[in-house]
Amino acid sequence: MSVARSLDPAVGDAIAAATLRLLSERGFAATTMEAVASEARVGKPAIYRRFPDKAALVADVIRRQLPVLDAPDLGDSRAELWHAFAHGMPADGPSYVRLIGGLIAEQERRPELIDAFRAVILLPRRATVLSLIERGQARGDIRPQLDPMWALDALAGPLLARVFAGADTGPDWRRHAFDTWWEAIAIPEEES
Repeated sequence: MSVARSLDPAVGDAIAAATLRLLSERGFAATTMEAVASEARVGKPAIYRRFPDKAALVADVIRRQLPVLDAPDLGDSRAELWHAFAHGMPADGPSYVRLIGGLIAEQERRPELIDAFRAVILLPRRATVLSLIERGQARGDIRPQLDPMWALDALAGPLLARVFAGADTGPDWRRHAFDTWWEAIAIPEEES
């Protein structure tokens, strides 16, 4: 009976860092498993023990760029949604958009890349925020007639628009954007 070896986290970190560097420098098409192995100074088997294919590797690298997004019940819808927005959005918007842009550019030739991103990262994160918006509606904090999916898109969309425009997306802007969004979706205090 053979005993499975545990995977060295340092090797996983080196693979992720090498992949991110190559994606940024070369794009998806020119980032190969061979190039990642060489850049990380590991053998290809070390990569394939962790990831079945390039799509899974890239999805993991993108996931590592984002903090874990949880949905704590703080008893305060605004605080919960601010937590999700402040901690769930990528710190470096332009780098994140470059990665996603690469996925979109490769979509026709390598649909598994964008599919992996959606399945592993985007859709679970959207579901978390959507559940917070729906919780806020159930509590009577958010307008009940509001389409929760619209509210979700209206929260995330401005960050992407600002990155595309080359405008600031730093902490002050994020706080202002969130406050403006909250004013648009919340039930005014005089009505609650």
